[in-house]
Amino acid sequence: MYRLVYVSTAVDGLQDDDIDSILNVSQSNNDERYLTGFLAHNGRAFMQALEGEREEVLEIYGRILEDDRHFGVAQIIGEPVEKRAFPEWSMNYHRVDDHEGSSTMIVRQDESIDALLNPDMPRDLLYLFSKFLRMR
Repeated sequence: MYRLVYVSTAVDGLQDDDIDSILNVSQSNNDERYLTGFLAHNGRAFMQALEGEREEVLEIYGRILEDDRHFGVAQIIGEPVEKRAFPEWSMNYHRVDDHEGSSTMIVRQDESIDALLNPDMPRDLLYLFSKFLRMR
């Protein structure tokens, strides 16, 4: 099992339809490869975690690097792990909706939002995403 986390900057003019497309393709690709993950958008930048077999994660990450809807992709974590932090999510998404910090969690396929607060989730990963979502 392998976990990769990266950050990137969204291109100007990225619309909700673009993000919906990213989520739909990600969910389909991840289901086929038994990858799980979480995508966060703080209004300007993305942070994404991908988990699964190392080769599969790296193949998807290669596609992500080529995507023209963002730039400045930087991997911040790439590590073997014993278990998944997002075991039930082929891909979920969280965005900050406004400058005051209002946010939306989009739960895909009737998955429980409680899984985000899984007490077994690594604290450093939870802290990392929490800090990222507060940045604007």
